[in-house]
Amino acid sequence: MNINLHLTNTTELRAEGYIAGDQLFAEVRWGFPDPTTRRGDGSLWGTPQAMRRLAELAVQAAVQAEEEAAWHARGARAAAEQGSRVA
Repeated sequence: MNINLHLTNTTELRAEGYIAGDQLFAEVRWGFPDPTTRRGDGSLWGTPQAMRRLAELAVQAAVQAEEEAAWHARGARAAAEQGSRVA
């Protein structure tokens, strides 16, 4: 399976849980507010356990991205302070 999904702050996300036969499923649907961008609409579904694991990994990735941004900001600030001391 290959999934390539780019979410932005304007991507509309919707969640739903349902029973099909004797199976439980969780689904996340996405779309864009601009109706001319329909090509990006879609959904991702799976068992509740699989979707919870995916959510955990998404949160982990978001935290790592924020930590990386903070690390870079600290480095840039330190470099700027070092540069101002030298001048």
